[in-house]
Amino acid sequence: MSNFQNILDKLTFDLKKVDEIILEFSVGKSPLIQEISTHLIASGGKRIRPLLLLLSAKLFNKKPIHNLAAALELIHTATLLHDDVVDVSQIRRGKKTANTIWDNKPSILVGDYLFSISFQLMVRSQNLQVLDLLSRASSTMADGEVMQLENSSDVELSEEKYLEIIFGKTAVLFSAACEVAALFNCADLEKISALREFGKNLGIVFQILDDMLDYSSKEDVLGKDLGNDFFEGKVTLPIILTYQKASIEDQNIIKKLFEKNLIENNKSQADFEQILFLIEKYQGFVATKERALYHKSMAVKNLEAFLESSAKSDLIAVLEYASARLY
Repeated sequence: MSNFQNILDKLTFDLKKVDEIILEFSVGKSPLIQEISTHLIASGGKRIRPLLLLLSAKLFNKKPIHNLAAALELIHTATLLHDDVVDVSQIRRGKKTANTIWDNKPSILVGDYLFSISFQLMVRSQNLQVLDLLSRASSTMADGEVMQLENSSDVELSEEKYLEIIFGKTAVLFSAACEVAALFNCADLEKISALREFGKNLGIVFQILDDMLDYSSKEDVLGKDLGNDFFEGKVTLPIILTYQKASIEDQNIIKKLFEKNLIENNKSQADFEQILFLIEKYQGFVATKERALYHKSMAVKNLEAFLESSAKSDLIAVLEYASARLY
């Protein structure tokens, strides 16, 4: 049994409590809200963000903060509902997306509802610092998604801009999940900063690997449509690093393939295979893994602010789980 599975087993009661809170609050006058919410919970997912909050709280030997853990998962779930509509995704976590089953309009509206009730749960914490942090994280996530949309098909996107985008769309909520525990437990500034940066680096590792696997995995492993990023014109790190090393001739090929996607909106397997060939040719996957390993090492360093404990070991195990896809 993996270390990560051991952690899930240890926190079975807490994670079940989080799911119960989500289902309790996901009840509106329309039965469709609960139907879609139940579908999302049943579709799986490792509850990484609530898990990070629960484990970070244990660093301070405090009881789990279930309401805030549920709020984090609701924010994440709401963004998934919206993202699947924007990306026209059909598969997530190996199952049909809500927009595929119920269409786009219900998905967007239920996403709005779940996002709204996440704030009800935040308010229950009666902590203005926590409310401020999570509300800012939510706006940063939306900002990151818009930035990604604005830079669609821009193969000259800089690595710095890419990191800014993935911090917004993904890493900021990982960061907030860890920082919330420190704020709620009145930790000193060093520990607040350490957890904030640990979550940020973990989130960056997670997203970099997700972007890499969109090109190099299998659909049943990835849990969603393979090649989505390419076909949607999302320029991610494997493309950025490949383009930087490519000859002018190959740079022009990459540009034309992304421009073709933008204009024709046609999923050509031949085009996808040509992009894969160029990534391999210029060792784009190798360079991408190197960047992920750097942020992984930074995350481990961030936790040096804490004494050795089972909670610290469990946080490192979550980091190892997230980065296992490197190997």
